[in-house]
Amino acid sequence: MKASKILGFTIFAFVLLSAVSIEAARGKSKEVLVPYAGTVAGTRLASGLYQVQCETSGANAKITFVLDRKVIATVEGQVVDRAEKYSDSQVIYDTKSDGTRAITEIRLAKPSQVVVFNE
Repeated sequence: MKASKILGFTIFAFVLLSAVSIEAARGKSKEVLVPYAGTVAGTRLASGLYQVQCETSGANAKITFVLDRKVIATVEGQVVDRAEKYSDSQVIYDTKSDGTRAITEIRLAKPSQVVVFNE
């Protein structure tokens, strides 16, 4: 009887901790390399390894770029499903006629959704 109570409690604790860790993982930021300086939604980003936090609400997304523990930019974009999962996080650029780069899309590793920015 005692062993079954201990086993039951252990299983309950494991399930509870698993659920908590899954929720915590959703709110974590991801490292994203911005290899070239560019603008995103009108905000200039230097090249570097950023912590990127993504908050979504339906088709809208708010992306926060953090570099050296400082918020560099918070921009809004649209969530688009590409029906393809990306193995690595990527930043997609558009090179303008004057040679400057604009970040048009960010692809976070694993999900098939990407965030598209309007310039």
